[in-house]
Amino acid sequence: MKINDGGFMSKDFDIDFVIPWVDGCDPKWIKEYNKYAPNDKKKDIDAGEQRYRDYGLLKYWFRGIEKFAPWVNKIHFITCGQKPEWLNIENQKLHWVRHEDYIPKDCLPTFSSHPIELCIDRIEGVAEHIVYFNDDIFLTGPVKKEDFFKHGNPCDSAIMNAESTGNILGIIFENLKYLNKNFNKHTCIRKNFLKWFNPIYGKFLIRNFCLFLWPNFTGFYNPHLPQPYKLSNIREVWSCCEEKLDDVLQSKFRNDHDVNQWLFRYWHLCKGEFHPIHPTKKRKLFFLYEDTDKICSSIQQQVYNQICINDTLEVKLSPEEFNNKMQNIAQAFEKILPEKSSFEI
Repeated sequence: MKINDGGFMSKDFDIDFVIPWVDGCDPKWIKEYNKYAPNDKKKDIDAGEQRYRDYGLLKYWFRGIEKFAPWVNKIHFITCGQKPEWLNIENQKLHWVRHEDYIPKDCLPTFSSHPIELCIDRIEGVAEHIVYFNDDIFLTGPVKKEDFFKHGNPCDSAIMNAESTGNILGIIFENLKYLNKNFNKHTCIRKNFLKWFNPIYGKFLIRNFCLFLWPNFTGFYNPHLPQPYKLSNIREVWSCCEEKLDDVLQSKFRNDHDVNQWLFRYWHLCKGEFHPIHPTKKRKLFFLYEDTDKICSSIQQQVYNQICINDTLEVKLSPEEFNNKMQNIAQAFEKILPEKSSFEI
C-alpha cells in the first residue's frame, strides 16, 4: 500500500516560524491582567506564574533559529505589544506582530493562549507552511525543511492515546468532541492505513493496536514540540467549527470548554494530510522540575535538535529554585550559542 503525501517537494516553498511570547513580570501587563481577572481566576492554578513567566532564554531561541534553521523565511513574533529591549525589530526576517494586528479587537485584551493560536492564519504575510513554537521550545541542533514538511504536508505522528489525566484534559476533550463530529475514526484509518500503522512509530504502534477498535477518537499522543501546520488546513477547521472557535476568542482566560491549536493538528491527522515520522527521534520534552544537570548536559552535547523545557503546573518551583535552574540552563545554552544573532541589537 503506497503512502500518498502530495505532489511536490518541501524545498519548493517557504516555511515561516510563529512564536507567541509574554513577559508576565511586566508591571503594566500585571495591572492589565488584574483589571480583567475575576478574583477566582487570580487563584486558579491555570492563572499561576508558570503560565506566564518568562524564562529569560528568548535570545537563545533566536540564536538557535539563526544557527540551526537559517533557511527559515520569516519569523512572526507575537506579543501583546511587549518587546524585549535587545530585540532588533529591523531584522528583515522578523515580523513583530501585536495581538491587535490580527485578533478581532472586540476579543482584546486576551490572557489566554487559545485566541492567539487560533487566529494565526490571519497574520499579515504569513506563509502557507508554518511551524508553530511555544517560547519553551528551542532548537539545539541543525534542522532541515524536511524535518517539518515533506511533499507539502506536515511531518507528524498519528499515534492514538486514551486521555485520562492532565491539567488541560477538558480542552483536549473539547478538541475530540469537534473532531468526532466531523470525522469517522475507522474511515480515516482505512483511507490512510499505513500512516496510522507505520513501522516508523516503533513501540508507539502498541497504542494504535490497543485503541483501534474503539468507535471514536479518544486522544492523541501530543509531543509538545515544534508543530508544523498548513494555513489551508487551519482555515478548513474554521469553516467547519466557526461558531465554537468564535466563542473561544471571546474568552479572555483559559477554561475547560475551550478548544486549542491541537484541533488543527488532529484535523490534518484525520484527513491523512501528513507525512509519518517517529514522534521523539532527535526530539525531547523535558520538565523543569527534572534534574537540571540532565537538561544542561543534553543541551551542551546537542543530543537532540529540538527540545521543550516545560514549566508544568503540576509541580510548583519556588522562585529561588526556578532562578537557579534558569541560570544553569542559560549557561548550557551559552556553551552552544555564545554569539549574538542578527535578531539582537
